[in-house]
Amino acid sequence: MSTNEQSKISLGSLITPARVLLAEDYPSKKELISALVQVVCRDYKQLDPADVAAQVLKREEGISTTLDTGLSIPHARLEELTDFAAAVAVLRKPLRETSGNELPIRVMFLFLSPAKPAFFQKHLQILSALAEKFKPEFIEELASLSNAEEVALRLAR
Repeated sequence: MSTNEQSKISLGSLITPARVLLAEDYPSKKELISALVQVVCRDYKQLDPADVAAQVLKREEGISTTLDTGLSIPHARLEELTDFAAAVAVLRKPLRETSGNELPIRVMFLFLSPAKPAFFQKHLQILSALAEKFKPEFIEELASLSNAEEVALRLAR
């Protein structure tokens, strides 16, 4: 992917309805991360879901990526990827993180990127864009939506 192509990546382009998980609630952050990893790995046969989940969870152990807005952004950089990949979960009932800050999670945006140096700057830009877009009002709006297509369309705006 050229630098010009990388600059065209938007949050909406990362999420299709098939990559949206809507749930009433979830038992734990670890299980939610694992579920989102499974969603992404359906489209990336070169990825081992157990290995990806382990890498994401190891990254989360270092520093939690849950923001006080209700957004959690677990992420990892993977050697096996040649492009960005993501999945999103929208929870009707907040999930309480049990380790560390105990912030409520309403939306989890799992984000995976290639571990190549050419992608690092865009990786940081996407993380920044997520933090900027997912304000409490936007998260509440997503939580009010009834299907994956609506969520994917709202993310594309």
